[in-house]
Amino acid sequence: MAAITIFDSAPNPTQINASLVPGPLSTAMTAAKSYDGTEAAGTAMQKVFTAGAAGSQLPKLKLRFGSTAGAQATGTTNATVARIWLNNGSVNTTATNNILIGEINVPATAMSQTASITQPNDFDFGLLTVPNGWSVYVGLATAVGGTACALIPSMVGGGDFA
Repeated sequence: MAAITIFDSAPNPTQINASLVPGPLSTAMTAAKSYDGTEAAGTAMQKVFTAGAAGSQLPKLKLRFGSTAGAQATGTTNATVARIWLNNGSVNTTATNNILIGEINVPATAMSQTASITQPNDFDFGLLTVPNGWSVYVGLATAVGGTACALIPSMVGGGDFA
């Protein structure tokens, strides 16, 4: 049986996150919105990727501890869940435009300036192919906590089809 070709070119990895650098996640989505992805982009929800004109391929989302406003992150963070939505390219504040496609457990973590910190697990999209203009959003169910602590989401690998 012949292979089915959806796109006729390989993804261009230089295009991933070329125009979109998400900010840190530090506060929580409101309870009702943490399951439908309708929180406005800000410190509780971030758009982390938008597919290019010929579509895109997404392999992995990384979520790493960081700090807010360049301040030193200290203390112990709260346990939380980062939820990941695929959005159809329309406004994410309408629930029917979003599809919850995954979650990352984030354990409570003691921040340290002298030892490496155990990072949350990455989310593997399994080389998900998305159409032109579709986006990926990430949001937090519980505020990160600690002092100046944040989580930084970023897409790794893959990219836009040329």
